[in-house]
Amino acid sequence: MRGLSGRVVIVTGAGSGLGRGMALRLAEEGASVGIVDLNLSGARETVERIQAAGGNARAVQADIVDYEACASAVDEVEAAFGDLHGLVNNAGWDLAGSFIDVDRQVWRKIIDINLYGPLNMHHVVVPRMLQRGGGKIVNISSDAGRVGSSGEAVYSACKGGMIAFSKTLSREVAR
Repeated sequence: MRGLSGRVVIVTGAGSGLGRGMALRLAEEGASVGIVDLNLSGARETVERIQAAGGNARAVQADIVDYEACASAVDEVEAAFGDLHGLVNNAGWDLAGSFIDVDRQVWRKIIDINLYGPLNMHHVVVPRMLQRGGGKIVNISSDAGRVGSSGEAVYSACKGGMIAFSKTLSREVAR
């Protein structure tokens, strides 16, 4: 992961966990990083860690389930750092349980966060990248999307959907 100096990257769900780790690494390589997370205090903590190490980052509170919030977050990051070069769709959520026993409202939340959220981010970011001649998108999925996972039927469906979506979108827009 070299050559990121001067690049602008958004990482969703970077207020903690894997997203935070990816954001720290991207910043270490010179990228200016938009930390987009529903958890603003976690996003700010990630920014503080990046800045303490000499990097550039900005915390943006946004719920990726909300399309307008996605557009606003991207606008805010671009206003701070310039044109976006990369997106890491990392935000995700699950509540494990038997499919038969899990309430349909929980299904909706899992689908909204793990499928519609990344679709929203793509719909905002991809046209900008195409207009500018390119960019990179990394979609974090799960082996559950490839082979399934007991107790995670809806989550697995979402992650499998993201795998198929990623392949399809790359065929549609890659040159």
